[in-house]
Amino acid sequence: MRGWARVRCRCLGDRGFTLTELVIAMVVLGVLASIAIPSFLGSRNNSYDKEAQSSIENVMRAAKFHYQSQGDFSDASSAQCGDSTALAADLQKIEPGVEVVASSVSSTNSRIVSVQAVQTWDSTGGLLGCQGFYAVAFSSSGSCWAARIILEGKYLASASASPVVVNAQLNTSNSAIATWSALAVNGNAFGVLKPQTSAASGDNTNGVVAIKNACKAKTQSTGSATTSSNYIAPSQFYTSWRDTTAGGIASSSSSSSSSSATYAAGDPGPGGGIVFYVATADFTSTGSDCATACRYLEVTTTEQSTSSPWATTAAVCYAAGSDSGTSNCQLNSIYPNSAGQAASRTAAEEIGMGMANTNQIYARLTTAGGVATGSYAAGIAWAYSNNGKTDWYLPSRSENIQLCKFVRGLDWVSDATPCNSGSLIRTTARGFFLSGNYYSSTEGGIDSAYNLYTPSGGGEGNGYKSNNHNVRAVRAFG
Repeated sequence: MRGWARVRCRCLGDRGFTLTELVIAMVVLGVLASIAIPSFLGSRNNSYDKEAQSSIENVMRAAKFHYQSQGDFSDASSAQCGDSTALAADLQKIEPGVEVVASSVSSTNSRIVSVQAVQTWDSTGGLLGCQGFYAVAFSSSGSCWAARIILEGKYLASASASPVVVNAQLNTSNSAIATWSALAVNGNAFGVLKPQTSAASGDNTNGVVAIKNACKAKTQSTGSATTSSNYIAPSQFYTSWRDTTAGGIASSSSSSSSSSATYAAGDPGPGGGIVFYVATADFTSTGSDCATACRYLEVTTTEQSTSSPWATTAAVCYAAGSDSGTSNCQLNSIYPNSAGQAASRTAAEEIGMGMANTNQIYARLTTAGGVATGSYAAGIAWAYSNNGKTDWYLPSRSENIQLCKFVRGLDWVSDATPCNSGSLIRTTARGFFLSGNYYSSTEGGIDSAYNLYTPSGGGEGNGYKSNNHNVRAVRAFG
């Protein structure tokens, strides 16, 4: 009995947690919760935002596919720009995994994308048609995500002072608007309108309800909200951090490169141009820095000349059957007969031959004839330098054809596929090609040279060397 009492007394002597211990435990739990809960909420909101972005990306891909078949962003039934109900129905058929709605309908969750097509104008006030497209989706995080594609034109209104593509800038009008660079496409711009509880620096106070009401393409494309003062105005869209092909409308062959960097058609090239061709294997460009390990071709972003002959009248070229260099170069070949003029012209057509052709033309006209490089097409290309690169040249016949396909938005099938269809895509990523013909460095005959009607429906010409045409320099690199 006494033993039991001793045990009981010992048990009664056990104590619970003191008040101090309980307070410390509560403080620790509070600290842990303050760390874990925001992290969890942030992770969840990030997941919501990515879902909204993914929906927009899917609809943008559908819009680009629609553009390929339609020629612009108008709907297929009425070919009207701005009939977003019909356009939404067209895109819904292409992208059934996302609910596509008209511009007058707000997106209320990340799986609903509101769309709108708009017209664009050039810098002279000329209407270019239905070349703009908006897609908007609301995230459960409370943010409204928006994206815009512009495939032709620089302005959203005639004589507008606000260009379509806005360079990265400080946002002084609404700090709740931030950049979105999930897609990096030249001609596209992205924005996100986020909830904001204060109106610091004169900004609007953005409640979730107000943002949801304004989260529709019509609001963003016009810059004028119908139900709220909260919207992403056209001038508040931001360009992305790097340029690629404009909306992926045109593509080229793709492969891994033997160099440390890998490029795709539309990427900025190391010479400051635009990559327009990606080979399936290394090719040789004698005289280029890449030599026998060339994989890509890039083109300058502007013309080097809009009116230049292929050759001058310098009497240093070769008549048919003659090896004497005493003939007018506009009427005779740059190749001596002993080398086989016809065979030389055939070899000069291939990918990688543009540099060798340019050097051969330069050797006859400038080295032998003393002609200034600014007087003929290949000389102009030969003298061009940019971004520290001096190995620019006039493209060969086949290189010119690949360039034409890129400019006209034709999918690359093979080097031999001609350029005789497609629609001119006059965007920054295509270099704003002008009307008229573009010279190649390949002779078509003793007194003629190949050229392409790059902007005017595609198709190839073989005209007199005395004709004046446009010049765009290209370069090979690996």
